Amino acid sequence: MKRAVLIALAVVVAAAGALVVLWPRAVEAQPQLAESAQLRFVLTPASTKSGSNTFDLRITDRAGNPVPGGDVTVEPAMPRMGHAIAPITARQLEPGHYQAADVGLFMAGQWEITVSLSAERVVIPLLLT
Repeated sequence: MKRAVLIALAVVVAAAGALVVLWPRAVEAQPQLAESAQLRFVLTPASTKSGSNTFDLRITDRAGNPVPGGDVTVEPAMPRMGHAIAPITARQLEPGHYQAADVGLFMAGQWEITVSLSAERVVIPLLLT
């Protein structure tokens, strides 16, 4: 009887330990940098989870000066899966600072976020969990 209780207790402890070690954790959103011929783009997602997301964008020239005005578009795509989302126009918060809200990244995996300002265009990889 004691042996059966000890075995059951060991199984419960092992299962709890496995859950703690293997349970998926959110990856903290980190700024992602990409540079074109003239500009530097820094994209920071609000989250690295799939679903609705917001992107904070900082766009500067190579010297670090904010780039004023212009239409900034964000085009999320998941080429490996054949998915793409229609371009989203980011709103300017201040010179060189833009925000694209309600970006529907509907599944986990590797996304490519194309950011455009006038003729300058970069592709920023983004992994979602």
